[in-house]
Amino acid sequence: MTIRQSSISNKKLRGIPRRLRALSNWEKSFHGYFPDGLKKQDKYWNYKIPVHESLVQGKQAKRQLQAQCAQNLINAAHHIFLAKPSTATDFRVTCTIALPDMFISELCIFSDESYFNLHTSAGKSYLGEKEIIQGRSLAKEWNLSIPESFFELGVLRTNIDDNGNPYVSEYWYIGEVNKR
Repeated sequence: MTIRQSSISNKKLRGIPRRLRALSNWEKSFHGYFPDGLKKQDKYWNYKIPVHESLVQGKQAKRQLQAQCAQNLINAAHHIFLAKPSTATDFRVTCTIALPDMFISELCIFSDESYFNLHTSAGKSYLGEKEIIQGRSLAKEWNLSIPESFFELGVLRTNIDDNGNPYVSEYWYIGEVNKR
């Protein structure tokens, strides 16, 4: 099992090739896997990206490494999608790539359509003010390969912190995100 690690150090991250191999092995572990017992009332299943925080965000994070990690997330989501049972046709398999806080990126299965729409539709909610990102593609910007059965949807979220300052983040959903 791969473990997520958070870091507050400014030390250079060591062992990057080993960490990327571990992430690749993690991705491959989803071949033929779909979580057992997932029900509509669960609304959501997720698995956070199992990497050291410094690999994907902060001063040391490099775009090339972020893109490689994002590609592993997309591939893992596609493995789950291919293993999805016929009884789960209403479920949506996606991965979420969050920027600038990529450490919170995850594999997601939305088992409830209204919960999926809460995350991916424009408007205001407890998630903040959301708008659809138009005219951009993270896949093109990062040279990501999206499987034929998957689509991409970008959502810009604006939240207000405790001091009243806006915090803007991008959430890129890649997977079964097409309108139904």
